[in-house]
Amino acid sequence: MESPGGHGGSHGEEEGLSPSPEAARMLREMALREGEVPDLPDELLRSNDQLQQDEMLAMEAIYGDKIHIFDEKARPRSFQIQVHCEIPDGISVSATPSQGVDVNDPNSQLPNNFNVEHLAPLSLTCLMPPSYPSHRPPYFSLSVQWLDNVKVSSLCHMLDSIWAQQPGHEVVYEWVQWLQSSTLSHLGFDDGIVIQQPDDSSVIPLDVRVVGEILSVEDAVQRLISYNEEQCHESFLRGLHACMICFSEYTGVDFIKLPCQHYFCRSCMEKYSRMHVNEGTVLQLVCPSNKCGCFIPPNILKRLLGDAEFERCERLLLQKALDSMADIVYCPRCGTACLEDVNKAQCSNCLFYFCTHCRDPCHTGRDCIILTPEEKLLTLEEQSKVRQLSKGDIDRRINLANEIIGIKEVLRSSIPCPHCGIAFIRVSGCDHMFCRNCRREFNYESARTANVSYVRTVDLLRVEKVQIERKILSLSVSPRQHPCPICHRPHPKKGNNNHLHCWACQVHFCALCRKLVQKSAEHYGPRGCKQHTVDAEIAKSKTKNNDDSGSDLS
Repeated sequence: MESPGGHGGSHGEEEGLSPSPEAARMLREMALREGEVPDLPDELLRSNDQLQQDEMLAMEAIYGDKIHIFDEKARPRSFQIQVHCEIPDGISVSATPSQGVDVNDPNSQLPNNFNVEHLAPLSLTCLMPPSYPSHRPPYFSLSVQWLDNVKVSSLCHMLDSIWAQQPGHEVVYEWVQWLQSSTLSHLGFDDGIVIQQPDDSSVIPLDVRVVGEILSVEDAVQRLISYNEEQCHESFLRGLHACMICFSEYTGVDFIKLPCQHYFCRSCMEKYSRMHVNEGTVLQLVCPSNKCGCFIPPNILKRLLGDAEFERCERLLLQKALDSMADIVYCPRCGTACLEDVNKAQCSNCLFYFCTHCRDPCHTGRDCIILTPEEKLLTLEEQSKVRQLSKGDIDRRINLANEIIGIKEVLRSSIPCPHCGIAFIRVSGCDHMFCRNCRREFNYESARTANVSYVRTVDLLRVEKVQIERKILSLSVSPRQHPCPICHRPHPKKGNNNHLHCWACQVHFCALCRKLVQKSAEHYGPRGCKQHTVDAEIAKSKTKNNDDSGSDLS
């Protein structure tokens, strides 16, 4: 039931239970104070020594690494053995807190009741005098971490009574056997262990052979829990287990155990983790057990994925976290996360100032018109025709063509989710669809039929409306528009002022020379451009109107 240790000098060195030479030294001092039985014949001394040697060999053969001999050549012989109480089905433990500890305190980590499968062992240290076993029993001391000194004293008295029942015989094995099988029943712990602070007013004398520090109830409970967890983990590593994914059997060292106590083989967990990271579904990296939902801790994911894939997983988790925030939007140009401020946002990377509704450059002073994919396609095709006639940047023309092709492909082969509008393309399978964006279900065929009907009845009217509005807009305001030298967005003059400001690029420029203006006092003046002039088209229009009015009067 307990984990086997090493051999040789590490005998008995379990967690927090290393051999204590101080206990053997205390027994030697006790033997010197009591004195030895005088006038023992040499033959009897040799017989006692042989019986002690035989008993030690038998104890080593039976208990193995649980026994530690301090010095095999020294006389008298001394050793320490770790005795484990037998609890084949586990046992419940209840704790009564010390005085001054509030059991209702939410910050208290002390459980009132819990179960353990492994109990921390009792430490029995013995010293065999030359008169053992013919005249005297071994000197001994007893240490138990999770019992108070009153209860340990009662165990010492019980060991004395066992010797008294069979004097002159080897007794160490009997002591160990009794401690293993009868300790809990002797203390009244058949139905469960009760840990409590001893009563200071008790008249029961404490035995001097009780050694070890006096622990509080809280410390004793914590040691019991820690020891039980460590031994359960050791038992798990040594045992054979079946993976609930591939149903293959491996030893515990080949398994990954999650905080929810579910465990799966390393091979299956690596494939499971990499699948979700490659597909981008990192929020679904939870315990594979049905209806569990426990998230896999980052330290386990790092062991399963490796450095490169773990970094990708962290990036995706950050992306998902930003997506879940209502005030976070992404720059249409470079994709940097931006903080939204009243339907507007400015990118901290490229300084692009854009509308969070339509993702176009910010249009202060007029209402936002959110374009459908069909309307955006029409707009991009118009821009493409204009730039084909002009000497525009070849990279911009390629990007524009790619965007047009992408939108055409989406319109041709996809349907929108009826709930959130995100585009879907069905590769294979049935009509039952699940939207990962809004996490709702819908029927593919019904959505496709509704989408075709919608396109035929509504979207064509929208496209015609946009065409008419753009023609009217181009006829009415195009002569007065002055494009920005950076983004080429047209801007009207305010009166006769040639100093313009582009809200999209956040720059100032001159309407006459179309150059950026850093300081208006240096750009405008006798040696520069005039800040206030009338546009040539407007001047011609006014002259023509004046001529027409003069001819009418004549």
